[in-house]
Amino acid sequence: MHAVFETDLPDVLNPARLISKNAARSIVTRWANAGVAYAEPVLANQGRLVRLTPDGERLVSTGDRASPVAAPGAAAAAVHHAMVARARLRLERDGLPDLVVVGWLSERQWRMENRSQVAAGEQIPDGIARLDSGDLCPVHVGHTGVEFIRIRSTIMDFLGKYGTVIVAVPGDIAPLAQSTWNGPDFSGPGADHSGLHLIII
Repeated sequence: MHAVFETDLPDVLNPARLISKNAARSIVTRWANAGVAYAEPVLANQGRLVRLTPDGERLVSTGDRASPVAAPGAAAAAVHHAMVARARLRLERDGLPDLVVVGWLSERQWRMENRSQVAAGEQIPDGIARLDSGDLCPVHVGHTGVEFIRIRSTIMDFLGKYGTVIVAVPGDIAPLAQSTWNGPDFSGPGADHSGLHLIII
C-alpha cells in the first residue's frame, strides 16, 4: 500500500485486534518522529493521509524492486492509493455475498507480471482480487464523481475480458454509480449487476 488513511490503520495493523483511533494517531506520530512516515490532513473526516518517506520505504521494501514514493505535495495520487488500500481492506475483511476473496495482487505486481500487456496499452487495474474459485477479478476505484465517469469505459473493458469486476466508490458518489449502472441495489456490501459488483468504501 502506497498510502493509507489514519482511520484505516487499525485494520492494516491488526484486523483481529483493532486499536483505538488515539492509538493509531500515536503510532503515526512515532513513525513521523522516526522519519519513516509523514501524515497530513487532505480530506475531511478521513483522518490524516499517511505515507512512507524514502527511509520508510527502504525499511519495508524487499530491495528487489523499485517502489515509487509520492512527494509530500502529490496528494491526489496518494488519496487514490489510500482509497485502493481501503477497498482492499474492505474486501479482505468483509468479502462479498457471492464472491470469496482469498488474495490480492497489487497494481505494481500486476504491471510486473504483465509487462507486454502494459506496453501494448492494456488497461491497468487498481488491483486484482483472487477469488476462491481461482478466478482473478479486477478492482477499480472511483473516489470522485469525475473519476467515476472517466473510468466507465475501463470498467466495460474489464467486464469484457474478465466477466466480473469490482468497483469501489465512497458513499457520497453512490447515487451517481447507481444511476450509471441502472440502479443496482446498494443495500448490502455488494451488488451483482451483469458481472459488476459495486462496493461502498
